[in-house]
Amino acid sequence: MGPARNTIVFFRSFWLYVVGIVAAIAFVLVAARVAGAAEAEESSFWMKKKMEYSEKILAGLAKANFEAIEKSAMSMNSLSQIENWIRAKSPAYKHQLATFRSANKSLIRMAQDEDIDGATLAFMQLTQSCVQCHKLIRDKE
Repeated sequence: MGPARNTIVFFRSFWLYVVGIVAAIAFVLVAARVAGAAEAEESSFWMKKKMEYSEKILAGLAKANFEAIEKSAMSMNSLSQIENWIRAKSPAYKHQLATFRSANKSLIRMAQDEDIDGATLAFMQLTQSCVQCHKLIRDKE
């Protein structure tokens, strides 16, 4: 094998190596995008469920239907426990989730006591915790 042949083999090997690296990078980028889409879809699921429960709580408040308020708030509490296991990665998120859960527990107590003013205030605090958490997430992006 002569020097020209060695050079050709070297360049072919070099370009195969470069193409392999580029393909690996492309694969990682596509996988990251797919994972991001899956996380966004999962996040969307949690948000849709929270919105459903929030709407039911608001309707319960408007009608003074304490049973509906309590039921939806308890469902929201269960959802937040599951979400805590799955999503609570950052200390700031954990803090927001703790605030959310505290307001939600207060809402449950107020519904059980049939205290419409207390339940309304607890729901406002719950809503405020949602807004603050989304603000945190938006500021992070």
